[in-house]
Amino acid sequence: MEQYLTSEVKKGALYSAIVGTVIGFIGVIPVLNCLAAPVTCVVGFVLPIAIGWLVAQWSAATDMGRGAILGAFAAGIGGVISGVIVFVLNVLVNMVWSALGLGLGSDAGSTAVGIVAVVTGACIGFFIAAILSAIFGAVGGLLYVAIQGSKAKPA
Repeated sequence: MEQYLTSEVKKGALYSAIVGTVIGFIGVIPVLNCLAAPVTCVVGFVLPIAIGWLVAQWSAATDMGRGAILGAFAAGIGGVISGVIVFVLNVLVNMVWSALGLGLGSDAGSTAVGIVAVVTGACIGFFIAAILSAIFGAVGGLLYVAIQGSKAKPA
């Protein structure tokens, strides 16, 4: 396992975590989320593929398996890190909105149900996003190796 945690994978995971956290932060704020939803959806889909591609390129992977594994590790680790940060942000922002709702006369039961729903949804979203990040990171690593391999072969 340590053979796959190279400096390129760590660098890719860091870049993925930073961009994923920024996208998640935009998604937590309601007005920004409405305005930037198309951009964040596209970037969120392309990010793990791009990270997988870059990590395979940085490590000069020539084997499809190695490119896929490196891309999956980098995108998956970055997805987990940004997922944890965004999860905490999401829960904190929901707590603030719930407290404001309670102050404005909302009942405590519906506030508690709202908090539980957000936490549950964020947990499920976190796990799905981490798995999909790893899968799409592997696709990015595979794409890099496949395209570079076809360029290297004479026609």
